[in-house]
Amino acid sequence: MTVTLCYICVTGGKRTDDFASRFVSSYHEHPPGFPHDTHVICNGGILPAAKRIIFASMPAVFWARDNDQGWDVSAFIEAAHGACAQYDAMLCLGESAYFHRAGWLERFVDAWKTLGPGLYGAFSSNAVRAHLNTNAFFCAPGMLRLYPRPVRSKSERYEFEHGQRAFWRYLEPKGYPVRLVTWDGLWKPRQWRQPANILWRGDQSNCLLWCNHTDNWATTRIHNRWKWSQHADQPFK
Repeated sequence: MTVTLCYICVTGGKRTDDFASRFVSSYHEHPPGFPHDTHVICNGGILPAAKRIIFASMPAVFWARDNDQGWDVSAFIEAAHGACAQYDAMLCLGESAYFHRAGWLERFVDAWKTLGPGLYGAFSSNAVRAHLNTNAFFCAPGMLRLYPRPVRSKSERYEFEHGQRAFWRYLEPKGYPVRLVTWDGLWKPRQWRQPANILWRGDQSNCLLWCNHTDNWATTRIHNRWKWSQHADQPFK
């Protein structure tokens, strides 16, 4: 099975250096557990040499695109049509993604081997509608190529994630498994808010990786935690 990481690096982002450095250092501290290639998608143009050196310890293919349409999701779709088309699976990661426990990629691969090619996410929420957050998901490039709607704007990007015609809602009727993957289980859509210590719950240690959302939860006040948890735990729809 061939796998690639597709990591977003926002070329002119306010926290590009911080996010990229954390991504790389946590990658080495907590190894993925499965062979793979790495593609760094430079959203916003060519990554300056001073920033590119952050990835020196992590062999990667770099390619640049503008950041005007669809942001991370349109970048993943472009990768599925081009640079990553030949892989069996791609792990799509937003710029704030980082790791806290070894074997995170192996866990995604094990889910695939158990249930077959499908859509596997690291984070879930029922806010707005039930969805897998698109800042960390694992699927075949061909599945992204199947998505029939353009992703060229902020609204279309969020439609892909949690709209009535979201990516997962497009795949599931076609027979593909759609699961939240945690360290302790594989969870169907109506179970997405059941596990302990997932996004916006407990210490979030059950998440395969962490990101800006988990950071915000870890540092905010108790009252905000209660509000965010209530928002995420809305009834399934």
